[in-house]
Amino acid sequence: MPELSIIVTSYNVAPYLRQCLESVAAQTLADIEVIVVDDGSDDASPEIIREFADADARFVPVLLADNSPGGVATAANAGLDRATAPYVGFMDGDDYCEPTMFAALLGAARAADADLAMCRYAEVDPDGEHRAPADDRRWAALDGTVFTLDTPTRKRFVRFIAVPWRKIYRRELLERHGTRFPVGDQFYEDNPFHWFVLLTAGSIAIVPEVLCYHRVGRAGQTMATADERLFKIFDHHATIRAWLIERGLDRDFGASLLGWVISQAEWISARTPPHLERRLFDILVPIVALYPPATVRAALHEGQKGQRAHRLVDAVARRDFAAFRRALSGEAAAERPAAMLLAAKTAHHLRQSGPRRTAQIVARYTGQRLRSAGLDELVRRSSRTKVRTSDVMFALVVLERRLDRIEASLAELQRAVRERSERDAAGG
Repeated sequence: MPELSIIVTSYNVAPYLRQCLESVAAQTLADIEVIVVDDGSDDASPEIIREFADADARFVPVLLADNSPGGVATAANAGLDRATAPYVGFMDGDDYCEPTMFAALLGAARAADADLAMCRYAEVDPDGEHRAPADDRRWAALDGTVFTLDTPTRKRFVRFIAVPWRKIYRRELLERHGTRFPVGDQFYEDNPFHWFVLLTAGSIAIVPEVLCYHRVGRAGQTMATADERLFKIFDHHATIRAWLIERGLDRDFGASLLGWVISQAEWISARTPPHLERRLFDILVPIVALYPPATVRAALHEGQKGQRAHRLVDAVARRDFAAFRRALSGEAAAERPAAMLLAAKTAHHLRQSGPRRTAQIVARYTGQRLRSAGLDELVRRSSRTKVRTSDVMFALVVLERRLDRIEASLAELQRAVRERSERDAAGG
């Protein structure tokens, strides 16, 4: 029996598949079986898979005749059904890994007798440049290499990106709970799988090294889409919630699940074209309505959500589409750009400065912001008189209100421009 089953899934990734399979074949862990499942590709992928299987008996080709609806679920489940090793790992057919990846993961899992093991990964853009994924910061908060999965720890780990290909899984755990990827006309099936596993596993081992590389921005990749297909991820809320309710876990993890919905809404809304904003809003309203206000607040707090997320959720909870569009108009880092940039620079300098220098910086920053708001007289008065803390606070409140009015006016202008563009497009 092999020590590890590695399931590689592919669909029309012929330009990248050879590099993927070569990186798996080169693993320092030699006693493996590699189950390569092709989901009905119409490019050269099946031929490449056969070539590797002919040259290396560890490679097992599973060539599905037709492409399954949705994402990777059917192919991944076909691989799980054929796996024989005590532990199972995954690879996407367009990704690649370090030669030591699976030896490191298996070694960590065995040393701790853990149900799961997980390593870090890097994203690879179309130019071949590496960058850290969005959850890279979460690794800094991990203070060990083995974790017992109690309720608080499970809440920490479900917030990691759900991808299965940086983990290995005890196969007996998956079989005992009947854990599989949900099949349907949808994408992102790794999200419910991630929840199912973390909430049934007893422990996880951590390998804090970048051992695999995930391509992003590739043509045809689901994550690169900017249309209504992105919204299919919210279908999994119902799947996960039903699973939690069936097991009596909804009380403990309801806020975490809503936090997951909010996280998806944040990044999807940044990619949503104007004509689909109402569709996104209509999807989110019934989901948020399932949760009492206390759970909504807990979800925002637990996920340490920022101002934009608070505005989006508040608008959805009040069923206020106009407010929702205003929240969307302050996209990401563009939200209050000048004020936020100056505030960040000021905070940095304050940390670096002594009391006298700090006073000078505060005075200069306040003067700049007041002048930009048209409050020159207050600046001139302050240069002749002693300015109290209350004066500065009052001036900053005035400035904040002016910025809010400017933001609201800008949002209204953007809305009018979008609606006019939509009318023009509809009129041909």
